[in-house]
Amino acid sequence: MFLAPMGKIGVVRAMSLLGKTDQLDRSAWLLLIISGLFAISTALSNTFVNVYLWKIKEDYMMIGRYNLASYLAMAVTFIFAGRLAKQVDRVIAIRIGVALQAIFYLAVLALGKNTVQYVDWLGLFLGLGLGFFWLSFNVLYFEITERHNRDIFNGVNGLLTSAAGIMAPLISGFIITRIDQFTGYRIIFSLSLAIFVVAVIISFLLKRRSAHGVFRLKETLEESLQRGRHWFWVNLAMVAQGVREGLFSFLLSLLIFVATKNEMALGWYLTTTSAVSLLSYFLVGRYLRRRWRDEGMLLGTAMMGIMALPLLWEVNAFTLYLLGVGASLFFPIYMVPLTSAVFDVIGENNNTAKRRVEYVVARELALNVGRILSVAVFLWWASTEPDLIQIKWLLIPVAFVQLFSWLTIRQVPLLEQP
Repeated sequence: MFLAPMGKIGVVRAMSLLGKTDQLDRSAWLLLIISGLFAISTALSNTFVNVYLWKIKEDYMMIGRYNLASYLAMAVTFIFAGRLAKQVDRVIAIRIGVALQAIFYLAVLALGKNTVQYVDWLGLFLGLGLGFFWLSFNVLYFEITERHNRDIFNGVNGLLTSAAGIMAPLISGFIITRIDQFTGYRIIFSLSLAIFVVAVIISFLLKRRSAHGVFRLKETLEESLQRGRHWFWVNLAMVAQGVREGLFSFLLSLLIFVATKNEMALGWYLTTTSAVSLLSYFLVGRYLRRRWRDEGMLLGTAMMGIMALPLLWEVNAFTLYLLGVGASLFFPIYMVPLTSAVFDVIGENNNTAKRRVEYVVARELALNVGRILSVAVFLWWASTEPDLIQIKWLLIPVAFVQLFSWLTIRQVPLLEQP
């Protein structure tokens, strides 16, 4: 919303230090703004929802159920959202997703401390919103970008997401620790609600992208099982990525809070990881070349795993910080080329491009399979008298699972094309 007065030319000039951002058109910038607002809102509140639930009731099983419900709902929603995007309009789908996120925070505010009684339903509702948002965002991202500017878009989007994460968690931590804590939580949830409303308004500036066609998801899913097709390897990579995302997206931050017992310390952790990620996305977006994708992915995924090894000696705030900061530094080196390679496969030829919606749905389903698997393992751990010290035997293997993503995606020749 602060970029609007500058206009497209002003934005491009301001962002010129990032590289050839003049290759991004108005639609790309609007999508980036919506993504940035989404990132601000989630940075303010999303992580703190898990902490909020933990403070009401210290129960790993409850936290796991909440996140599992979210991933299950996302998986199902991608199918319905995909049909909507394929046969009606892509922009309507992203608008629904942002609006549902706003309603989610409204529900949390209304329920207050009774939220823990409805974690399964709230998780399902959150998953609905996320499903509609990410399905539409990824389809729009594919349609708005081309091979020549896809890495640039990914780099700028990563920069905006990281920048949003630098200040927002500190603001949340400050508000919660300086005001009556549960009142503080209500304030940050209200801020997230307001930001999502703004994002809905901005979404009306996106040009409608009506569509009519047959939703051929079954055909695309069958292709995922054919070893000779590029999409087979993409799906395996997405499952492995989902395993890491499913666990680390909520557990690492929660463990930081469990170890420190302080929201401000959690805020500083989130800010530090976002600042490191910002620097890394800047370097990747500006300097990473297509011919270096394979080597970049290997470096990124190997180092993300190595940063978890100090947990073998002791699980405490420092080693958890080290894991989080290290992952933030090396994740963009892995993620930017992976994302670009995946969408290059979708746009490999006219036939695959026509089924872009189905491919995005299949990609998200594979991601959620991995997420559900990792949370299911976490729930098993939580049912066996969970101990913070023993969590390392769950975190370390998951930290190295991205090596499987690299091994599979490198089977796609497009990864190495200049």
